Amino acid sequence: MKYLWILLILIFISGCNSGDLTGNAVAEDKLVLEGPYNVTYVVDGDTLDLSNGDRIRFSGINTPETGECYYQEAKDALKSLVLGKEVYIESDRSDEGKYGRKLRYIYLDDVMINELLVENGYARVYDKYKDDTKRYDELKEAEKIAIDQIIGVWACDQDPFKGCLFVGSKNSDVYHALDCKWAKKIKPENLVCYRSLDELEGKRQSNC
Repeated sequence: MKYLWILLILIFISGCNSGDLTGNAVAEDKLVLEGPYNVTYVVDGDTLDLSNGDRIRFSGINTPETGECYYQEAKDALKSLVLGKEVYIESDRSDEGKYGRKLRYIYLDDVMINELLVENGYARVYDKYKDDTKRYDELKEAEKIAIDQIIGVWACDQDPFKGCLFVGSKNSDVYHALDCKWAKKIKPENLVCYRSLDELEGKRQSNC
């Protein structure tokens, strides 16, 4: 009987500890929203300003930078989705990024906009910060859909020069014609696509 009581006590303690661990995991993933806040300005495809004065960087995702393939499409899509509308925000494991912007998940009508942008090819999942992204698994599932359909930024990979008038590198102020040998040596992650002459202001053309 003595050993039976010891066994029961050990089972009870084990059950309590297991419950604590589960509870902590659930608590971290539990949806806790702040807001609503009005979206007053869209900076680019993954950054916006709220009526509370915060500049928000969409957590867990990354959209093309100025001059890169699908930059304007991503920015326009975000404008169409949220500009002038009331949204709710959810914090991530880190409060701010390196530029002081708040890292948040944005919700509109119960839809996570971060995930929606990824699913429709406007953004990639930021794998570099996966350990700091509590919605990482959800975002990666959405990314599979865009990759399978080869849409948005994933279509850019098929022809990086598509729609470009000239190209250049992030690391240089020189631009090249599309058939230039130097253009073809630019690494994909550094490629900048210039779609108009206005974008070439302050740049130098190569001799190629």
